[in-house]
Amino acid sequence: MNRRRASLELAEQVAGKIGLSFSASRKEAVATAIERVMVRRCIGEGRSLLDRLGSDENLTDDVISAVTVAETHFFRGPEQFELIRQTILPELLRRRSGGPPLRFWSLGCATGEEPYSLAILCEEEGLLNDVRIDAADISRRALAAAKAAEYGEWALRNTAPRLRQRCFTSCEGRFRLNERLHRQVDFAHLNLGTDALPAPEKRLGDFDLILCRNVLVYLEASAVRRIARQLLACLSDGGWLLTAPTDPPLWKYAPFETSITPAGIVYRRIAPDTRKSPTACVAPVRRQTGNPAARVPPARARAAASRKTTGDDTAKAIARQIRSRFDLGEPLEAARLAARAIERHPLSAELHFLEGVSRMASGETDAATAALRRVAYLDGKLAAAQFFLGVCLKDSDPQAALRALENALSSCLSRSPREHVALMPEATAGHLAQRARREIATIRQHLGSEAG
Repeated sequence: MNRRRASLELAEQVAGKIGLSFSASRKEAVATAIERVMVRRCIGEGRSLLDRLGSDENLTDDVISAVTVAETHFFRGPEQFELIRQTILPELLRRRSGGPPLRFWSLGCATGEEPYSLAILCEEEGLLNDVRIDAADISRRALAAAKAAEYGEWALRNTAPRLRQRCFTSCEGRFRLNERLHRQVDFAHLNLGTDALPAPEKRLGDFDLILCRNVLVYLEASAVRRIARQLLACLSDGGWLLTAPTDPPLWKYAPFETSITPAGIVYRRIAPDTRKSPTACVAPVRRQTGNPAARVPPARARAAASRKTTGDDTAKAIARQIRSRFDLGEPLEAARLAARAIERHPLSAELHFLEGVSRMASGETDAATAALRRVAYLDGKLAAAQFFLGVCLKDSDPQAALRALENALSSCLSRSPREHVALMPEATAGHLAQRARREIATIRQHLGSEAG
């Protein structure tokens, strides 16, 4: 067995021992990280490392830190915190009116910035005494730092100055969280990869909101499948789950109500007394203005306010999420997101276009052709759709490909060469015209050689 293969096998064994799992694309990096820990710790044999894992908490934390990314800061992912503020809190308050405190859970809380951000948000909304926040992480070292609640400047880089002044005590370049916020969060050690959930005896269940962000990316599909079902079971009826844009989708593993919002994908446990909730499918509601003398907490005021669907804005926001997936090199996932979004926005030419180009990048030429033809049906003047339709058809139907490419060329020539192309913000009309000419020349040359 060669040395590299042995390192990869050790990485798999170590991951299993500490309750993590990794996709094939990350195993090389994980193996290298583990080798560095062994060198630093003067551990010569893989068997010695495996024997010490679990019993040696300091070593185990070293390995966990090496193979995961602990980067976090207060209010990381501000769009999701605005979604919580403007949509989720009002909806939860409406459903829980007069009931027990709301329960939030931050999974993979690292050094505590995320759950403390929730506490700050709730205080801002006048709800600090109406919520209970739990947090959990696999790293005991990180949990110790979280309980200390003392942070450097870098952790507060996305925190407004007024919140720094109100929520922290500054001392020699460090910021200590004020006690009223500190005591709102309970921390616990949890290995999501191995621990059973829900666990009512540990108060791990019946949560109204779960944040599990940048955690599932470290697990392979079989583990994600199991955890998706566990997280669903940990939610209260009507409860919400937020993951990160880089995390794998969960809708195929558990019967969540799934929606795409401007803040990303949102999952809910469907309440037995409701159908699909419209609030999960729209952009966060805007702040309501009212009489400040009434001193009504903003979230409570918004809970009773009516909301209206902003379909066009929502479709554009969804499109941005899909483009982000595509740009991350995940065209298949981008195509799935687009297809799901089209169910709610069937007349959005941009969503059909994004499905088409994503299918093209995934090698699904027939599906791409069908999607791009739908774009052409919705708006025949979109040069980008005509261009890619031509590219899709050039092997199967070169004559139809020529017509589509010539339509694209004609549309581009009718515009200023420097004008950006609709649906292709990175391209100008002049640039796309050049590409269309090249494709047309190639097809005509091919047709000419066949005729000869």
